[in-house]
Amino acid sequence: MNRCWSNRNISSRCIVAWSGTAAVCIALVSCGVPTQDLAKPLASGVIAPPALPASPSPSPSPTDSQSVAPSPTVTSDPVELWFAGDAGLVPVLTAVEPANSAEAVVAGLVAGPPEDEQLRTVAVDPLTGLPLISVFLDEVTESVNPGDVNIALSPEFAALPPNEQVLVLGQLVLSIAGEGLGTVAFVDQTGSPVAVPLPDGRLLDRPATVEDYRSLIARPGANLA
Repeated sequence: MNRCWSNRNISSRCIVAWSGTAAVCIALVSCGVPTQDLAKPLASGVIAPPALPASPSPSPSPTDSQSVAPSPTVTSDPVELWFAGDAGLVPVLTAVEPANSAEAVVAGLVAGPPEDEQLRTVAVDPLTGLPLISVFLDEVTESVNPGDVNIALSPEFAALPPNEQVLVLGQLVLSIAGEGLGTVAFVDQTGSPVAVPLPDGRLLDRPATVEDYRSLIARPGANLA
C-alpha cells in the first residue's frame, strides 16, 4: 500500500515538472526568443574581413614618365680684344658671349682687361667710368650704312685729349674689325655720321678698317708716352 502511494507521488511530480518546463518553452517561443542552446559558427562571407590600408603607390621617377630636358649650356668663346699699354695697343684673348656680337665685344672693352694684365681700357670716361662707346642699333636711319657696325660716341668722347681719342677708336676698330665683324662707322647719339681722327692727325669720314689704326699696335721697344 505504501509502495503504491510512493509511485503515485513520483508520477505526480514528474507530471508537474514536465508541465512547468512545457509552459516555459511555450512562453519563450511566444516572446520570440530563440530556443537554440548551442552557438554555431556563422557561414563564411557573412561578415567581410577588415580592409587593409592601401599602400601608397611609388612616385614615378623622371625617367618613367618623361625625360628630363638637359639644361642649356652657355659657352663663351675667346676673342682678341685690344687694350692700351705703354707701347701701344696689345691683344688679349678674352671670353665674350656670344663671340660674333659687336655688343659683346664692346661690353668686353668697357669691362677692361683681366686683372693680371698690365693694361688698361680707354673705352670708359676716366672721370665718371661711364662707357664712351656703344653700339647704335637704329638701323632705320638713312644716314647710316646698314652693312656697317655703327658705333655711337658719347658727348664725353669729344672732351678727351686727341691721343686718347685715337686710342679709343683704335681699341674699338682693331677689336671689332679684327674679329671679322665688319667695318666700323662712327655716329653721334642721334645716328648722324661723324668724322674721327686717325693716328696721323687726319680725319676719317668713312667706315674704319684695321689698316686705318694698325700703326697703334705695340711694337717691341716702342713707347707711346
